[in-house]
Amino acid sequence: MYDMKGYRINISLIVIAWLATIGVATAYELDCPTRINIKSDHPELEATPEGWQVSMKKNRSLLLSGIGVYSDEPVKLFQLKPETGIIDGKKHDLTWQINSAYDENGNYVSCSYNGDEVQLVKKIDPSMKSCWADYSNDKNQAIKAKLICSASEWQKVE
Repeated sequence: MYDMKGYRINISLIVIAWLATIGVATAYELDCPTRINIKSDHPELEATPEGWQVSMKKNRSLLLSGIGVYSDEPVKLFQLKPETGIIDGKKHDLTWQINSAYDENGNYVSCSYNGDEVQLVKKIDPSMKSCWADYSNDKNQAIKAKLICSASEWQKVE
């Protein structure tokens, strides 16, 4: 015997689950590592002043200090200014419109450490249209930051 009502319910649940994953697939998050470790090199000076010597530094950790969005590769220094905007019906203070006609080579997120001493960069998916920054603190009060992007258009708040 074949239960048609039970079959329809199961198909309905599968369709609902599939539709839910489509909504999730249109947005994604890029989490900045909260801390990175660097190896300090012995600095090379053109000339060491008489009577002085260069001290060796130990390896050290750098804490995250901020997040930014660039048009094109960050080395070209086209950092976009964040604005207050509405994305997916929610207001955010730090938003960016991305992957527009002006962004010929795409957009990049930059995670900055110890000011701008070190930056980690990653290309943003070209199907995304807008992003916003989400800042919080971990249990030790260190900054946590992530860039959340959406395929939805961005609306500027006046």
